[in-house]
Amino acid sequence: MNKKAQLIAQLGGHMQESAGRDAHSLDRYRGFTPSDTSSGHMDLDFIMEDLDQPRKTYDDESIRAFAEHLKTHGIQQPIQLRWSDFHGKWLIVFGHRRYRAAKLAGMKTIPCIFAQEATDETTIRIRQLVENCQREDLAPMEMAQAMQSLAESTGWSNRRLADELGISHTSVARFLDLLQLPERLKEQVAEGTLAPSVAVDVLRIEDPAKQEEVGREITEKRLNRQQARQAIDEQLGQKTPTHPLHPRPREKELLAQTANVTVYRNPDVSDAKIQKELLAVAEQLMPERVET
Repeated sequence: MNKKAQLIAQLGGHMQESAGRDAHSLDRYRGFTPSDTSSGHMDLDFIMEDLDQPRKTYDDESIRAFAEHLKTHGIQQPIQLRWSDFHGKWLIVFGHRRYRAAKLAGMKTIPCIFAQEATDETTIRIRQLVENCQREDLAPMEMAQAMQSLAESTGWSNRRLADELGISHTSVARFLDLLQLPERLKEQVAEGTLAPSVAVDVLRIEDPAKQEEVGREITEKRLNRQQARQAIDEQLGQKTPTHPLHPRPREKELLAQTANVTVYRNPDVSDAKIQKELLAVAEQLMPERVET
């Protein structure tokens, strides 16, 4: 009996017989369906994380909060597993965060969906990257490294990467640009102290030492993107175009007629404060009123 069959037998009830398959037939599948050929529960001891997946870091506080939630509500969405002959365990395809929270919550088993067919590594990495792109919660440096790894293993161009991942070609190029940064700036991006968009702007400076110097100035002074660009221009000996803080009367009129404003709700700011700020902006954009 091979390792996979032994583990299945340990789960109780001779699952392979209940599913109508013998141990030999199981060898043809990367994943095995214990009960209904698609899903079931798996002992956490028989599961391991996929060390090659795109995500490398997790928010410990978020995992702890999730674990507390699971103690009351349980897991609503199964994780997805695939069998690894090399490791002799089930590898997680999707659901690493749920797996970590379940372990922390003291759960013994976890609901899961089993991959029924052999899937090549490239397809798995694409699916994992696409999921993280759609959720938009993968750290920028992790995304960049995952894209580079996928490109190197497949020989794909940036355009092909973008098409496969369903994102713009520009986005792929800017993510990969992050990998050209000096190590210290990569760390700042990973730490969240340097915005990825600003970090890419820093690459306009060719000298890595000066890149680090400007990056340090941006983070220490907490410069916004416009101020950061000005600092970069100064390093390059260029003059940043300046604009008047308040629009002239004719500009006010044009803005009032044509401007579109997108507002993103910050849950930490009260409705009253938001209303006050919006009214102040509206007053700036509206034509001067004449008292009668």
